Amino acid sequence: MRVLIACLLLAGPLTAQKITNMPIQFGKVLPADFANPPAATDTAAAEAEYLCDFGNSKIVGSNDRFQVVFERTARLRINRKSGYEWATVQVPLYTKDGSSERLTNLKGFTYNLQNGQVSQVKLSSEPVFKEKLDKNHLQVSFTMPNVRENSIVEFTYTITSDFVFNLQGWQFEHSIPVRWSEYRAVIPQFYHYKSVTRGYLPFAVQENTTVPYSTNYNMSAESGLGPNKDARISGQAMQLRWVMKNVPAFRSEPFMTTPHDYVRSVHFELAGSDFTGKDYHDLSGKWETLWKTLNEDEEFGKAITSPAPLAAEAKVIQAKYADPAARAAAVLALVQRSVQYNGQPRLFVSQPLRRTFEKHLGNAADINLLLVQTLRQAGLQATPLLLSTRDHGQVQTNLPVITQFNYVAAHLILPNQPDVLLDATEPQLPLGFLPERCLNGQGCLADASGRWLPLKPAASHVQYQSAKMRLTPQGSLEGTVKLEYGGYAGLEARRQIRESFTGDYLGRISHRWSDWQPAAVKLVALDSLRKPLAVELNLNFPSDNPDAAMFYLPLLKAVDMMPHPFKSESRIYPVNLGMPREYTGLVTLTLPANFTVQELPANILLALPNGGGRFSYQASQIGPETIQIATRLQLSKADYSPEEYAALREIHQRAASKCAEMLVVRRK
Repeated sequence: MRVLIACLLLAGPLTAQKITNMPIQFGKVLPADFANPPAATDTAAAEAEYLCDFGNSKIVGSNDRFQVVFERTARLRINRKSGYEWATVQVPLYTKDGSSERLTNLKGFTYNLQNGQVSQVKLSSEPVFKEKLDKNHLQVSFTMPNVRENSIVEFTYTITSDFVFNLQGWQFEHSIPVRWSEYRAVIPQFYHYKSVTRGYLPFAVQENTTVPYSTNYNMSAESGLGPNKDARISGQAMQLRWVMKNVPAFRSEPFMTTPHDYVRSVHFELAGSDFTGKDYHDLSGKWETLWKTLNEDEEFGKAITSPAPLAAEAKVIQAKYADPAARAAAVLALVQRSVQYNGQPRLFVSQPLRRTFEKHLGNAADINLLLVQTLRQAGLQATPLLLSTRDHGQVQTNLPVITQFNYVAAHLILPNQPDVLLDATEPQLPLGFLPERCLNGQGCLADASGRWLPLKPAASHVQYQSAKMRLTPQGSLEGTVKLEYGGYAGLEARRQIRESFTGDYLGRISHRWSDWQPAAVKLVALDSLRKPLAVELNLNFPSDNPDAAMFYLPLLKAVDMMPHPFKSESRIYPVNLGMPREYTGLVTLTLPANFTVQELPANILLALPNGGGRFSYQASQIGPETIQIATRLQLSKADYSPEEYAALREIHQRAASKCAEMLVVRRK
């Protein structure tokens, strides 16, 4: 390492490249800046907009260490009162072992246009609010003064960090439009970072250039690198630059995971360093190191090896069930009925497992590490499975960072079934199923193998709805409807019932047919996981003209099952359904003797490209008095690319339109 420093010193007293081409000049706002935005953005309807958001990170020398210095300058326009919240800025800071990143050089102004002149109010540096988010994160907040509709606010600040591994990332998209967002990172040649970009919108600029680099570094006698002296380290650095322009506001759409997976952003992970000064002996993260650390952690690995509160029950189950699959199912049911989930997805236990059992309440780690422990007590080979829930974001497998995970489930090896996934947080979740919130990319076994597993659904989302109706001589429809929910649809329905109560759930079902006078609503097979959950009800749709010669019957509204979630004409993000889906409807209609069908609706069959799914509609007459209409929408994949969106939207539109067609009958 001393050789590297000597070589760099010989490079001469070069200076680090200064920031150039910043699209705004801080402290200088003109009347023209209050003008209407260009038509290329959707700011006309936005409550606020970023006029410019500019960030720059660089690594500089300090006392026996390097530091990351991050500078941000931003300017926003507040268009309406609903956008006032954007005048409050929240700045996260990393902290560890009593040391924290430091926010300095905070400045800001609020500008208003009055009688053609720009007035400004300065931000006071005093009223800054600090909040501790968790053991490693603080948040500093400040609010811009004198904000009104059509105000422009701007601020700038610096974050100095001793944590070189925590190089600042950047988010280019927000829920308001952004006219210009730019981020630069200047990284000297002796640090190596992996950069990962997320999102789908294109960059206007994305470039890597080599620039001169120079910084002062103070080496104390204790550093091991030489006597106490100041050194000038010079050489080259890589400047990374990303720019996005005229970015529309990010809008969540149906069947997305978390915005974190979709908005344009860049993130860094320290992969290594050629500089081995004080405190920088091993900066690169490895999955193997993380698993070893986890297994030695009091709130993870040592929690599993602590005395097992369900050991006696596990031994009874082991003696009773010779078949490993039946034994695992019995252990799962034992933990499910012993502890209730508090709704908190967590990677670490909040308390000893014995305390979790005594309180009968715990987070995801409390419950599922208790499950792993009890499975092992029953003689089964169980391992914790680390994952990230759908609302937490996809895991980047090339970034060994434990904070990517927020949940732990269980993995089990059974004869002829090497990868059985379990979760005890939901009372009625069968063996081999993960909750829908966990179906998110890949999970990793927390053992020496570090094996990654696809988090695939164990079943589809299945809805089957049937109706037996008869037409009265007065033109009214009467009959019974049965709604069946299987696979993940059944699990979701049972969860909704647990979280409210049966009467409330049935009330919501009845409300779907408020015009049909629903009656006698009841649940079937609520507690039988081997059967779909079913709801039965009676419907009566009265005629508004009993003496008419012709009647238009909305038959498929009796099953009301065809989804139509895709409203946007185009989509740049993939569609993530979580699992394949199937919606089937069957209506059988009996006519009075003096009625006949004017004309049966045309049958159709539609198919998505590449085997992605299909929709069928078939109407048939069975004898002179019976009509049957069957519909089926199958979505065969869990994920659809943006290129497949147009076809996916069209098949939903055409299916919904077809199901809205009336059956026309007339008196003979």
